[in-house]
Amino acid sequence: CLHLSSPTTNAARGYPPRDVENTMDAHILEQHEIFELLPTHGKVVTLDADLPMKHALAALASHGATCLPVWDSALQRFVDVFSCTDLVDIVLFAHRALAGAGAPPAAGAAAGDAQTALERCHLRDLHGLKRPRPAGFLMASVDDSMLHGALMLKQHALECLPIGDSACSSSLLHLLLPEQLLAFLATLPELRTSHGPLLEEPVGKALLPLCRQPQTVRRDASLLEALGLLSAERLHALPVLDASGALFDVLSSRDVRQLASNPATDLAIPLEEALRSLPPKDSRVQTCAVSDTVATAITRLADPEAAQLVCLNDAGAVCAVVTASAVLAALLPSSPPHHG
Repeated sequence: CLHLSSPTTNAARGYPPRDVENTMDAHILEQHEIFELLPTHGKVVTLDADLPMKHALAALASHGATCLPVWDSALQRFVDVFSCTDLVDIVLFAHRALAGAGAPPAAGAAAGDAQTALERCHLRDLHGLKRPRPAGFLMASVDDSMLHGALMLKQHALECLPIGDSACSSSLLHLLLPEQLLAFLATLPELRTSHGPLLEEPVGKALLPLCRQPQTVRRDASLLEALGLLSAERLHALPVLDASGALFDVLSSRDVRQLASNPATDLAIPLEEALRSLPPKDSRVQTCAVSDTVATAITRLADPEAAQLVCLNDAGAVCAVVTASAVLAALLPSSPPHHG
């Protein structure tokens, strides 16, 4: 999900102000319960707070997960969510700890030493990181409306929303991702029949004002530089440009699962070399144009393989990274509807 900062105005983008009445009628989602989003078959992999980081990393990678809940056995309750974004911070944390112990920060540490330092971390080390998280463990019930879940995701800028059983606060049934909710919306015929104008608006007008100004990195930068930018700017994806400024590839927090699990990965290596160890970029790099419609963006983001869309302007330059969270922010009202 994209952490939304102060949005750029439509006027600054060259578009007229958005009509607030174009946001989706909240009653569409009020009529559906979160229960409908639960998979027919599935399980929630839970991590113990005292689990060594290497096992937490293995769990993220082996289950293809972006987020996993953390259980504190001493407190007998869920206390956190471990995500790929956290993994970026943990990798840098281990690198800096090793550098502070004597390895030159600029040169980087030996890959094996860095891997050893990472493996010595525990999930409890997450609490030592400065993360923009809401206080407490936020959770919704399967009986809540989808609107309630969507607004929680939006208002708290959550990467995922834990879903539990209303009858048991310690029972966790699912982790709701913004793209799952968006995929459900894409199947609703009433969304198109009632809100066709919004869906036909160009991405540049409806979505870009809700996206941060893009941060990019050159392909000849180091992996350490790229991870540092992902962490410092709280980004979930970083477009990688070639020497001409054209889009070359994308490094996402999800990619760090594979990079961190490889003992041979050295943060000092060129970013381009690190990218070659990932799956083919054709399967990782998804784009859209500013002239594409919101409906087109929803369809592409509803694909589980599309973590984000790199938005290109008419000249082919990167102008934003569009995520499911940004699309939900465009569709949803800013507050729950009032009944009366």
